[in-house]
Amino acid sequence: MKRDQLLFWKYVAPSVFAAVIGGSFAIVDAIFIGLAGGKNGLAATALTWPLVMLLQAFGFLVGSGGAVLIAQSRGANRPDQEKRFFDQTLFLVFAWSILLTVCTLPLLGTLLKFLGATAELMPVSLRYSQILICGVFFSIFMSMCLEVIRNDGHPTLSMLLMVTGLLCNIALDWLFVFPLGFGAVGAAIATVISQAGACLLGTVYFFSSLTKLRFSAGIFRPAWREIGKITVTGAPIFGNMLSIIAMLFMHNIQSLRYAGVDGLAAYTVVSSLEALGSMFMTGIAGGVQPLSASMYGAGKYRRQNRFGNYGYRFAFVSGVVLMLLSFSMYRIIPGWMGLSSGNAQMLARQGILLSAPAFLLLGVIRVAAFYYQATGNIAKSSWLIYGDSFLALPICIFILPVWFGMAGVWLAMPISRLLLMGMLLYFWFGIKRVGNAGLMKGAFTFRSHLE
Repeated sequence: MKRDQLLFWKYVAPSVFAAVIGGSFAIVDAIFIGLAGGKNGLAATALTWPLVMLLQAFGFLVGSGGAVLIAQSRGANRPDQEKRFFDQTLFLVFAWSILLTVCTLPLLGTLLKFLGATAELMPVSLRYSQILICGVFFSIFMSMCLEVIRNDGHPTLSMLLMVTGLLCNIALDWLFVFPLGFGAVGAAIATVISQAGACLLGTVYFFSSLTKLRFSAGIFRPAWREIGKITVTGAPIFGNMLSIIAMLFMHNIQSLRYAGVDGLAAYTVVSSLEALGSMFMTGIAGGVQPLSASMYGAGKYRRQNRFGNYGYRFAFVSGVVLMLLSFSMYRIIPGWMGLSSGNAQMLARQGILLSAPAFLLLGVIRVAAFYYQATGNIAKSSWLIYGDSFLALPICIFILPVWFGMAGVWLAMPISRLLLMGMLLYFWFGIKRVGNAGLMKGAFTFRSHLE
C-alpha cells in the first residue's frame, strides 16, 4: 500500500506541475498583453484561444492515445507492438501538423469572425493567431513528447521540459512585448520559440539511453490499424480539450452579447483562472493515467483500482483548496492582468466568485474520464467528456443568462459540473434490470475501482 502511495506521488506530482506549466503559456501571454494593451488586448487574444486550443487538442489526441497504448504494451511485455505504436504516433504528429496548417491559414479571417471578432479586435487577433498557427507543429510535437516521456517512466523529466519552456516564454514575452514593443505579435513569437526549444529537448530524449523508443523509418509508413487504435484511445482526451474549447467559445459569445468588450476582457481573467485549475486537475488525472494503464495491461486490477481511488481523493481536496483560494483573492487577481478599475474589473471579480465552485467537482470528473480511458472503457470516458461539451454546458450557458444576465454566464460552469457529476454517479452506482418483467432494481454498489 505504502509503495503504491509513493508511486502515485512520483507520477502525479510532476504531472500536475507540468500540466499547470503547460497551461500557463497562453496565460502568460495574456498577462503581458493585458499589461501592455489593457482590456482591448485581452479581448482580442481571448477570441483566438478556442482556435489555438483546437489545434493543440490534436497534439493531445495523438500524444495521449499513443502514450496510453505504449504503456499498455510495455505492461503486457510486447516490445514490438510498443515500437509500432510509437512510430505511428510520430507519423500522426507530422500528418496533423501539415494538414492543420494548410487548412487553417487561408480561412483564418473567416474563422475569427465566426468566433466573434469585431472590426476593432480583428487586426490584433489575426496577427496573434497567424504566428501561433505557423508554429502548430511545435505545439503538437511538444504535447506528444510530454505524454510519451511521462508514460515512458520519466514524469519528472517531462515536468522539467515544460518548466524550461515556460521560463523561456516568460523571458521572451517580456523582451518582445516591452523593450521591443511588439505587443501581441511579440507574445505569439515568444510562445512559438519556447515550444520549439521544448521540442528540441524532447528530441534529445529519444536519442538518449533513458529510453528504448527510437525514431525509425516506420514513421513514414502509415499503419492504419495502429493509427485507428491511437485515435480511438486518444478521443476522450481530445474531447477533454473540446470541452475547454467549447467553454471558451460559448463564454466568449455570451460575454460579448451581455457585456460587450468589458465582458470579454473580464472573461479572459476568469478563464485564465479556470484554465489553471483545469490544468491542475488534468495533471492529477494525467498522473493516474499511466499507472492505471500499466496495471491494466499487466492484469493487476486491484492496484489499478487503488491508483484510481488515490486520484479521486486528491482531486476533491484540491478542488476545495482552489475554490477557497479563488474566494480569498478575487479582488486582486483582475489587477494582475491589467484590469485595475472600471466595469471590466467589477465583472471579473463577480465572475471569479460565481464560477469558483466549479473546482469542487471538476477534478473528480476529470480523473474518472482519464481512468476509464486508461482501462479501456472508452465509452464512459467519452460520455463524461463529450457530454460536457455538447450537452451540459450548452444548456446552462444559453439558458441561465436569459434569467440572470452576466451572472448566468458565470454560473454556467459550476451548474454544468453538477450535471456531469450526476452522470458519473450513475456510472459508479449501477441500476440493473432484474427478472423477465423488466422491473428496475437499484443496485447501489460501487464499481470495482471504488473498492
